[in-house]
Amino acid sequence: MAKNSIKPFELLSEYERLSLKHTVQSPVTEVKKQWSGVGFKIDETHFVLAIDKIIEVLILTETTKIPGISSWVLGLGNIRGNLIPVIDLKSFLFNKPTKTTAHTRMVVIHQIGGQVGLVVDEVFGQKHFKKSQIQKQENKDDEEALKYIKLTYKEDDIFWNVLEDDMLINDPSFQNAAAI
Repeated sequence: MAKNSIKPFELLSEYERLSLKHTVQSPVTEVKKQWSGVGFKIDETHFVLAIDKIIEVLILTETTKIPGISSWVLGLGNIRGNLIPVIDLKSFLFNKPTKTTAHTRMVVIHQIGGQVGLVVDEVFGQKHFKKSQIQKQENKDDEEALKYIKLTYKEDDIFWNVLEDDMLINDPSFQNAAAI
């Protein structure tokens, strides 16, 4: 009795041919029309940061103070062997220091040259917004934080301000942390 021998490469080629024959067509879903981010709160203001900008969210780590630096820089934190600057975002934006609570978190984002930890009062997790939730940005010149906001979403009665991390990171006042 002679066996038909199938060579593995030929079998794989046949599987590939069959799989390419069938195209999966996915319907246009609402997910593609959404913007996703991570929501957090500083003082009484709600912010959201694009999900692809965030590396991780951590419980506030111990920091090592740096002499001669602005008060909004809490120091250097050791995250799995990497030293990163830890910034009190409330102090930088609103000129008020963050009071550490059980809800205080550090949002780690990427910047040129490494990572930076932004300390916030509370993190709410992932937020998903539709285009229909975009709100017109009110122009309040007295709020320093609003210069880093270009878009706001409204969900229920909460306004979620999209923090433009590139604008924040590239701001000369953020880059120059030396105490005056």
